[in-house]
Amino acid sequence: QTTGGPGMHDRISGPQNIRNHADVFDARGLADVRAAEEAREHHEGLSARLVTSGTAVRELIETLRHDGNPPRERLRPLAAALARHCDATESTVRRVLDEHGGTARAAAGRDREEGERVQRMLGEIIDHEPPAGTHDLMIGGILADIDQYVLHQQRELIPSIDRELTPTESRRLAGAFPA
Repeated sequence: QTTGGPGMHDRISGPQNIRNHADVFDARGLADVRAAEEAREHHEGLSARLVTSGTAVRELIETLRHDGNPPRERLRPLAAALARHCDATESTVRRVLDEHGGTARAAAGRDREEGERVQRMLGEIIDHEPPAGTHDLMIGGILADIDQYVLHQQRELIPSIDRELTPTESRRLAGAFPA
């Protein structure tokens, strides 16, 4: 059905007009989804700080692995870096996710428990001589556990941050993330 008088452009009304509006709406929605996905891939704000801090911990792990299973005293810089990372995560990421509740609070709780567990295990390995013949296995195991902890953190906390925080709040907290 067309409308308009002589000399005026015909204007489509009815189902076609609705489809055109729907296509425009869908295109805008798709653009929003793509922008959100791109922001998640490139990690901005608090997510970026968490990734950077976790990457530093993982680089220390790779250095230790490259050198073979190091003596216990060589694990102290890793323990210090992991403690700084966990403290920074607690004071920013976990605190704010706890406030948001629901799945964000659950993710923060799991991360807190896992972070405390790997720090405790690393401390025990540094402070106590492992049973005879288990040194390499225990060192390799704790390095793998810490590596997995950081990877799980990035898989769970970063989506929660991106979902729960506004970009402004994320940028503000990124400045408060002690690196």
